[in-house]
Amino acid sequence: MPIRQHRPPTDEFVEDFIEHAVPSAIPNDRFIDWDSIDDDVDKYEKQIEAIAGLENATESEFVEGVADALMAADDTREWIDFYFELVGERGNKYSSLEGVWKFYPVQRAIDGGDREEALDLAGVLQNVGLQYIVDEGNVRDHYRGMLVGMESHARKNRQGLCFEDEVEKRVAEVTDRLGEDGYDVEYDDEYTTAYDDDTGQEKTVDFAIFEDGDLAVAFEANCYKVQGSKPSEIRRSYNHVAQRMRNDGVVFVWITDGQGWESMENVLAESYNDIVDVYNLHQADEHLAADLVDDFDDE
Repeated sequence: MPIRQHRPPTDEFVEDFIEHAVPSAIPNDRFIDWDSIDDDVDKYEKQIEAIAGLENATESEFVEGVADALMAADDTREWIDFYFELVGERGNKYSSLEGVWKFYPVQRAIDGGDREEALDLAGVLQNVGLQYIVDEGNVRDHYRGMLVGMESHARKNRQGLCFEDEVEKRVAEVTDRLGEDGYDVEYDDEYTTAYDDDTGQEKTVDFAIFEDGDLAVAFEANCYKVQGSKPSEIRRSYNHVAQRMRNDGVVFVWITDGQGWESMENVLAESYNDIVDVYNLHQADEHLAADLVDDFDDE
């Protein structure tokens, strides 16, 4: 059975959820991962000094200098990655109208002593604008700026990590309250449990509370800053998980939040109707502890 004691009508739940939804799970001080950026800058200090040494070289001197560095590199791929990050490209290859340069075969050829391959790649980098970066600014500052720009991609993963941190605070607080009430409880993250049936299937949940060593409550945590199809897919999946968990005597709780829900009210309503034990952070603060305590008391 669902644990929610405060169960308003669906429209009231949706209105309350949207009113108190957080815009994003990333706090200001984690918007940019400066420690990681500084680590990357330090990691490429040798490459930065080498490429800066080619400032004001002729085009041919620049290409020769980059090729020389590639031929002498202890880790050729590290140098290739750095050069392309300077021009704003990350991945396993570079492609353009003129062709495709797959980094692993290029690295293998250069490591095998193929200077023509090194010169070809150096020529591509010069043509893309690497020499312009070296001649027109501070390479170290430019690289740091490129890493800041690439943070927009990193923030997609950070959104989920930051939200999980917020949910873990609530799970820890609930576990402490249950402990204070005399229950032998503890919690863990990334816990995998097998369903109590003949399928042999397992489910890994973001957080789990155990009572007397047995799984009692499973939590999933998701934050959506923008709308999309994923919440609908997750809702269907979690509805199935919730039913199977309850069949095994385990409470299933979905804590979700984010301004993306503002344009997905229908999906939110379906989630509440199907799963019931759905909370955003505000609602978890208001009701989750009491709901779980009541559920434990009823056992």
